[in-house]
Amino acid sequence: MKTFDYADQEIGGKELTYIISSMMIGVGVLTLPRLVATHTNMFDGWVSILVSGLFFLFFGWLLAKIVSSYPKKTFLEYTSALLTKPVAYVLTLLLAITFLLTCALETRVITNISKLYMFDQTPIEAISLMFLLVVIYGVSGSRIALLRLNLMFLPIVLAVTVLVQFFNIPLFELSNLRPTFTSSFNGYYQAAQETVFSFIGYVVVLVYISLMKSPKAAPKMTVIGIGIPIILYLIIYTVTIGVFGNLATAEIIYPTIEIAKEIEAPGGFVERFESIFFTVWIMTVFNTASMALDITIHLFQTMFNIQRKALILLLSPITYLLAMSPDTAFQIQKIGKTIAIIGFFYGVIFPIILLTIMWIKKIKGAKHYA
Repeated sequence: MKTFDYADQEIGGKELTYIISSMMIGVGVLTLPRLVATHTNMFDGWVSILVSGLFFLFFGWLLAKIVSSYPKKTFLEYTSALLTKPVAYVLTLLLAITFLLTCALETRVITNISKLYMFDQTPIEAISLMFLLVVIYGVSGSRIALLRLNLMFLPIVLAVTVLVQFFNIPLFELSNLRPTFTSSFNGYYQAAQETVFSFIGYVVVLVYISLMKSPKAAPKMTVIGIGIPIILYLIIYTVTIGVFGNLATAEIIYPTIEIAKEIEAPGGFVERFESIFFTVWIMTVFNTASMALDITIHLFQTMFNIQRKALILLLSPITYLLAMSPDTAFQIQKIGKTIAIIGFFYGVIFPIILLTIMWIKKIKGAKHYA
């Protein structure tokens, strides 16, 4: 590696891949097996995860293909060119609010899980504040440096997660996977809907492709970035069903963490392995929350031309209040579904709209020059 290879203010294709994967692998996967198992029988949920994953893989590629055709342009700039400025401002504001809610949700969920598994005597307000302060510290520095943390954290998270699944092989029962294809079509569909929050994180390409050195590589890197979580989700779901069975998985609040509790190291070398697993998992949740807050700040900057530090001071207490506002698990789940619905619009419907407008303008342009 040459001196100052990472001293620039741009990202490469590898960084985009890690960014997308990190954004997708957040708190959603901790409950994904339960949500999918609730609507399907036995091991049938893998069909919903795979089909949903391939569906979002295609639209992720399409979205990256469209955005990469506007190199170095911000979200506000290329949407203004395609959809007029007033519409672009509304879309930018909605996207900024969505990512702000995402940061708040990630903070609250990781707080609840931390209290449940690690800090049972600590008030959730204190846990949430400590986590959010670290996130704020992360976004206060260089944006590129923050994004490159994914290169360090994600491999560790993936390695530990796969290791946890490997350690559970002795407890795996093939009988829990049979019989197959016994779920109704509606069951598969409902289970696929539950995966939206876990897959929709690829919409970060709307913002981060503008930082790329070679935007043409974005579609390919986006496909790889989405492909990694698909494979990881399938592995986690398979092992969880194989160990607990479908009925038990549907009743466990955080099956991805509970699977780590089943590990028994030889000679009792490691106790409470779920604490180690969860501590490592906080890395990817930090990346997700910090990128969500970074995108929020960036979008508000492009709209109102306010200094970054001023926006951080303004948005930090708002994020904390949003994180603390839900009183019940149902309210937290409702926020997650709201984010998933808006994310579905930006990840699936929005690229179709952009593609249609680009096609219409291309036809009009051809007629004009004819």
